[in-house]
Amino acid sequence: MKQNLGKIFLLLIFPIIAFAQVTLSAPQSFFQGDSVEFSLSVSGKDIKMPDIKDIDGFIVQSLGTSTQTNIINGVRSDKLIKNYTFRPTKDITIPSFEITVNGKIEKTQPQKISMQKVEKTVSADYDLTIQVDKKEVYVGESIHLTLLFKYKKDLNIIGLEFEKPKFESFWVKELKSNENLPIDNQYTFQKLEYILFPQKSGKLEIGPLKIEAVTTQNRYNTGFFVTAPTKRTKVYSNKIELDVKPIPQNVKLIGDFSIDATIDKNSVKEGEAVSYKITINGRGNVDDIDEVKLNIPNATVYENPSEKKYDIQNNIYGGVYTKAFSIVPTKAFTIPEISLKYFDKETKLIKTIKTKSFDIKVEAVEKKVTQLEVANDDIQTTKTTPQIQNVQLSNNEKVLYFLLGLMVGVIGVVVIVMLKKQTKKQEDIPLIKIVKKAKTQNELLKTMVVFIKIDEDLDKMIFTLETKLDNEQFKSVKKQIIDILNSLVKKGIRLDTKF
Repeated sequence: MKQNLGKIFLLLIFPIIAFAQVTLSAPQSFFQGDSVEFSLSVSGKDIKMPDIKDIDGFIVQSLGTSTQTNIINGVRSDKLIKNYTFRPTKDITIPSFEITVNGKIEKTQPQKISMQKVEKTVSADYDLTIQVDKKEVYVGESIHLTLLFKYKKDLNIIGLEFEKPKFESFWVKELKSNENLPIDNQYTFQKLEYILFPQKSGKLEIGPLKIEAVTTQNRYNTGFFVTAPTKRTKVYSNKIELDVKPIPQNVKLIGDFSIDATIDKNSVKEGEAVSYKITINGRGNVDDIDEVKLNIPNATVYENPSEKKYDIQNNIYGGVYTKAFSIVPTKAFTIPEISLKYFDKETKLIKTIKTKSFDIKVEAVEKKVTQLEVANDDIQTTKTTPQIQNVQLSNNEKVLYFLLGLMVGVIGVVVIVMLKKQTKKQEDIPLIKIVKKAKTQNELLKTMVVFIKIDEDLDKMIFTLETKLDNEQFKSVKKQIIDILNSLVKKGIRLDTKF
């Protein structure tokens, strides 16, 4: 009777033992946007785990492997646990996996996991809220988003894990964080702020966003070598739906803008430069302003890199776009008007604003022409026949005349060398003197602009003169120009001035 009962008992527990040999552990549900972790646990010997790369097209990553060794009644068994994670975006079923253990193939049971929509966390300990300054906007219009997180001061928080949102379908600028925080005796506040620019029309959702708070447990007493256990709490925010309207085609800017252009002079001499500067001010998506280009016939146009400065005024994003040009003409020319189109949200109309055009007079510089004088062929020449007279010299006289000739030759060579050096130095003097005498940036720029494209380093110094320099910077640039000019002369490059 006892033997029969023993056999019945073994038959009842045998399936459980066989099933317990291979186990799949996974949650039954997960929140939208979260990752899912699962593990395979195998007990036995000669274990061969499957190579899991994806589940239903979602990439699976390994989180590591741990092993345990158990000895029961002198019988040793190994337990292998392998952890995985993946991020599904829908209800999903983890399939059955085949695992080789003890020389046999065992299979796990498939498990279905359902996705739950995230709801804002309602808690007395935590709160995460996102706010926007408006919910109805146009494509390209700025949205000011604030993310405010608060938690009780008596919580033993040792870490906050926040994955910065991607804000799909938005162009994003992050602002300074944790400014003008609320003051409260019970709660601690943290804040993040963003400027969002929707890039497409339609119904766009933001959130829910998530922060994971890590806290320690107060009820545990920790020793020197013992770490208190921690608790992880996921805190979710609300979500916001935006109604984004399209703006008319062929218009990129939305807001309120103004445009202005200035010149430093309207009359120049040939070879001199005209400085032209354009400025665009606006409350709107100034980042989308296209680069201003100039194409002027009969003139060489040099452009400096544009500058964009951004700020927030009365909670409205905007800024200033500036760009400067140097124009070197060969004859009179006109700087054309520059136009800018934008969509005015208030009037719901496309507006076009323009700069005024500038007519620039150019005074021709008289060029001096030097001609070589050639003798007239009609001038008659008279040939004379020299009279040759033989003179006999003594030996002493011959030595004396030889020494005199040698001295004259040496002196002549020295004079020629000195004359060459003096001539070369004199050729350098006019331009160097003009550069040294220049007292202002504009004066030096007028002198050097005609030497553009002679040397790359010299070009950089000339372009530097187009920027605003203080007195010390101006002196440094002038010294560098003089050094470059001396270096060019030593290389044999002739630098003729037009002055």
